[in-house]
Amino acid sequence: MLDGAVLNQLIFDAFTGKMSWYQASQQHPVDDFIEAFYRTRATMRKQLDGLTDAQANFYSEQMGVWSLSETVTHLIFSQNAYYNGLLDITSLQRPHLSEAARGFGEGSHQGIAAAELRTRLDAATALMTDVINETRGNYDPSRIGRNPLFGDVSYATGILLLLGHEIDHVRQAIAMRRAARAAFPGTQTMAAVTLPAVTDAPNAVSPAVSTTPAAISPVVAVPAAPANVSETAAEPPPPVPAVHTPSE
Repeated sequence: MLDGAVLNQLIFDAFTGKMSWYQASQQHPVDDFIEAFYRTRATMRKQLDGLTDAQANFYSEQMGVWSLSETVTHLIFSQNAYYNGLLDITSLQRPHLSEAARGFGEGSHQGIAAAELRTRLDAATALMTDVINETRGNYDPSRIGRNPLFGDVSYATGILLLLGHEIDHVRQAIAMRRAARAAFPGTQTMAAVTLPAVTDAPNAVSPAVSTTPAAISPVVAVPAAPANVSETAAEPPPPVPAVHTPSE
């Protein structure tokens, strides 16, 4: 298991340009990144346990962090691009997902019921697990894609980008769950607060604030108090590379 502090620093160095994402992805076995992704996704799923609809959709302008509804729907939508990227880099014979993020902050939706969020995230996790299981043992490590923002992207790089994106949002979700449960304790329902109906209506992106190395934690140690994080400053766009090999 990859040490949390080591992974934190590695992802922060890639986020801030100290090394490329490709270089970062070569520092440890890809299986370590995959297992860290599974642990991080399980932590995200736990943030939805026992929530009411009101808690899942709670948003605070003071915190400047997405609601859990926005965070989870964004993660699910963004995952499709990482899924497609793994298909491209491995030539796995599966259909691509037509709805996939192409940039920052896409796919976030407010007003989704807590039970529906749990169902959607479980389905997304199963889909990503399937494609990882089908590719982790038979990919070509010499096959490299090219991303206009992040340069060379190998299979391991694609997994690390997926992981870095997930970790950033898990920290937000932990902070928002704590705040939401404090704001709407007990069994208070969505009908008791001023929120939109439970639909897929898109919601605006929350304000951006700064991120520090300690903000990125796959071990998910809950902070003493909710802290602001950046949706746009720290999130890598999904990798959708055009595949090439070093000899090309």
